[in-house]
Amino acid sequence: MCSSDLAVDDPTEASTVIAAIDRAIRNARHRAHVPGMLLLQLWERDNSHRVYSSSPTMGIQLPSTPGRQFNQLDHGQMYEVERFDTPRWSVLLAQPRLQSDWVLKSLSSDLTKYMLIALPFLVLPMWLAITQGLRPLRQLSERIAARSSEDLSPLGVDPKYAELTPLVTALDGLLTQLHHKVKGEEAFVANAAHELRTPLAVISAQAHVLVKGKTEEERSEAQRPMGAAIARASHLVHQLLVLARLEMAHSRSPATPVDLAQLVREEIASFFPAATARNMEISLEAPETLTASVDSHTVQSVLQNLLDNAIRYGRDNGQIVVDLTLLTLERDIIVLAVSDDGPGIPEADLSRVFDRFYRGQHHDARGAGLGLTIVKQAAARMGGIVQVQSGLEGRGCRFELQIPRKTRDGRSEERRVGKECRSR
Repeated sequence: MCSSDLAVDDPTEASTVIAAIDRAIRNARHRAHVPGMLLLQLWERDNSHRVYSSSPTMGIQLPSTPGRQFNQLDHGQMYEVERFDTPRWSVLLAQPRLQSDWVLKSLSSDLTKYMLIALPFLVLPMWLAITQGLRPLRQLSERIAARSSEDLSPLGVDPKYAELTPLVTALDGLLTQLHHKVKGEEAFVANAAHELRTPLAVISAQAHVLVKGKTEEERSEAQRPMGAAIARASHLVHQLLVLARLEMAHSRSPATPVDLAQLVREEIASFFPAATARNMEISLEAPETLTASVDSHTVQSVLQNLLDNAIRYGRDNGQIVVDLTLLTLERDIIVLAVSDDGPGIPEADLSRVFDRFYRGQHHDARGAGLGLTIVKQAAARMGGIVQVQSGLEGRGCRFELQIPRKTRDGRSEERRVGKECRSR
């Protein structure tokens, strides 16, 4: 409503104009189903005389100043009142305050109609875009589902969309890793069966001789190789179990504070009889005490295998030196080393010395070729590294283990103690 609508001075004409406006507003409210009764009044500004009122019985008063007010009541109903002024007239427009539930219902009703009309135009392009976009992913999943469980070769898919390239690359990398893992496990099982076949065959043959032996000498002659075969099989089974425990992620033992110096002394003492049998001397260079939070069983496994190798492959009347030291660089690092002055490891064998069942040129010494593999796995599980170097006075071998002194919650610290050095 604007001032030009009442640019008349005659009260009758002004009343006619207001009545027409009143009917138009009422008809619009009726079509929109707006609840409540509208009040429209016309007043003369000079003498405050009411010229027109759409509902003379309503008690809404003319506001004292132009603008909107919300505090006028009539029969318990709150009305929103608005006053418009012209030089000649004042117009009062009052309507009931609409309830929020009606407003929401009205808006939702209108929006529903429009949404129903617009929905096909929105959903159909979106469905086509999603279907087209997911087609390469669906084709990739179908290709993977069609594969057999034994097919671990790369997918060989050239994705048309750049977004799929990281996924395909990651899947190919995972399949390659699984392929190598499966091949490694197959080789491991085959090698384990091969290593166990010999002692079991000896046990079977000597047991037959022992049963069929008629004299005590024949039975004694059969007992010696059978005992050696049993010991070899037992040693191999023990090493296989240790290696399996180290390679199982959920078998990690909790790290607890232990005195490594005392632990090393106890392990060395258990190897004195074997060393004495070959006139070998074992010495220890270590502090009186060295406390560290580590898995003591894993450290024992490392030391046992290194000492066993040194005694097996060292020379008669040789020396074995065990070093236990603490390095302080960016953080505390424990170094445990076993050195000997034996024949050492040929240059050609250094790259494979930590492989499973690899024994190099020492086929005359009994062993399964798992000791150094266990050492490497144990070092990795403790967050450390193992290196092979020259031994005492440039002869033999020195196997050096480096592990962090402290661990958190039984887990090795995330950073490694250093990159694995090349053999020298």
